[in-house]
Amino acid sequence: MNAINTRNEDLRITPGVPHNTNDESLLCARVQANEYNHRFNTTSPSAFAERSAILSALLAKSKGVQVASTIYAEYGCHTHIGKGTFLNHNVSIIDACPVHIGNQVLIGPNTVISSVVGRFTAGPDTDHEVANPVTLGHRVWVGANVRIAAGVSIGDNCVIGAGSLVTESLPANTLAYGIPAARIRKIQQNPQ
Repeated sequence: MNAINTRNEDLRITPGVPHNTNDESLLCARVQANEYNHRFNTTSPSAFAERSAILSALLAKSKGVQVASTIYAEYGCHTHIGKGTFLNHNVSIIDACPVHIGNQVLIGPNTVISSVVGRFTAGPDTDHEVANPVTLGHRVWVGANVRIAAGVSIGDNCVIGAGSLVTESLPANTLAYGIPAARIRKIQQNPQ
């Protein structure tokens, strides 16, 4: 695999400002991320050290992060995952802008986290899109088949119900679900 540095300053995409998706540095970074995605997803689950090394090359992650196959990260270098976090099968992270996932987060299977807002004009010559950061706080639990949209910030200790579409930020200690996800109630913390 070619050694392309995807962690350089050239890959910074300014939130809310259209960027050219066909920029050469972005194309190269996506190709490299796809190589790492493929290598991770085809490496034996029992090859712990090799899988950890591949994830470290793809993502900015802390110790104790567990990822089940398959994973897809568009760039990888814009994704930061905190310690003790678990990503279940088929998680996709579209990280044109930073995606920050806190400590001890549980992400259910088939979840999509997208920092890309999208394109504002249709047509074959449209190659600019807009992105905004996504943040998941600490101890967040995301159910299966959830979609988290660009610009969303989910506070600490939130629970997002399966099948939800999260389009607005949620304060800490919130139970939310639905399409779009609605705040159902505040979660009471048990003193320990």
